[in-house]
Amino acid sequence: MDQRLLRILGGNTEKYPRNLEDKYPRVFSKILSLWGTPELDAYFVELTVSERTNRAGFPPDVISEILHLSFVHAALHAKNATRKDAWDVSVDALACYVPQTFQEAAKPPVDPPAPVKLAIEGYGLTCSADGFLRAAETGNDPAVALFLDAQFNTEIRDERGWTPLMQASFNGHDAVVYLLLKHGASVNAVDFCGNTALHWAAFAGHVANAKLLIDHRADINLLSCSGWTPLFQATTRRNLEVVQLLIERGANYNAASRDGWTALHKAAAKGYEDIVRLLLRKGANRYLKNSDGDTPLMLASKNRHDTVKEILMSTPSGTSAYA
Repeated sequence: MDQRLLRILGGNTEKYPRNLEDKYPRVFSKILSLWGTPELDAYFVELTVSERTNRAGFPPDVISEILHLSFVHAALHAKNATRKDAWDVSVDALACYVPQTFQEAAKPPVDPPAPVKLAIEGYGLTCSADGFLRAAETGNDPAVALFLDAQFNTEIRDERGWTPLMQASFNGHDAVVYLLLKHGASVNAVDFCGNTALHWAAFAGHVANAKLLIDHRADINLLSCSGWTPLFQATTRRNLEVVQLLIERGANYNAASRDGWTALHKAAAKGYEDIVRLLLRKGANRYLKNSDGDTPLMLASKNRHDTVKEILMSTPSGTSAYA
């Protein structure tokens, strides 16, 4: 267990990335070596986005730990940008970035009846906010139902700002998502990085889950802090079925991130031929430029995606390119 990282995590061993350290030591070591640098943010994106169709992704427990570290790094790096030693933080530094409103939401409700407590504990969970979040994360819908019946707050947060709905959406637990929405969970709540449950369902490629959220009025074009829409998330992860669903439900396929990238830019840069064809067929603008002045065609050319280049030069758009 790396003591520097443990100190960054406020001494909380429960949040230490044991699975990442044990199963992927080289990745873990690289994260430590890049800690406190802008390069680490790019590396986190590389780890969570599959660049190649033949590369196996990380298992859910590891990807969750990587995402957690990325949130911690983003929060601390922003606060300590002028600090010479990126590891020189106080033990309680991490606690400082949790907004008070989220802390208030995590306060436990009135004590539920003893039978409810016993039933929850029978599932190996504590009758607490942490227990509720864990039930949602693992897809334990009977336990989630007990927490809801006990009037636990659906908007409790973990250290990333994730609600139970986000936990269930990221992990593809449709029954839990339905239960939470039925009990009034906020479908458009955002985490510390501005992502909603729909962003995370799109990221993970859970089509049925995304449909449930949209049916319950999820904002399909909501922008994260980086200006990413759920469509951009799905495109980045090459989740074709989710991309198709979002477009059919009215996603703005020309929405641009803060650096001017659209879904078509991302698909072209990555060589995702299927998504490029779909976006063009639906009317995506192939002539938009990002903040570096690149069009999707220029990005496909730079990355030597010859088939994508041909598609961009030959496939008619569904609407005018300048609409």
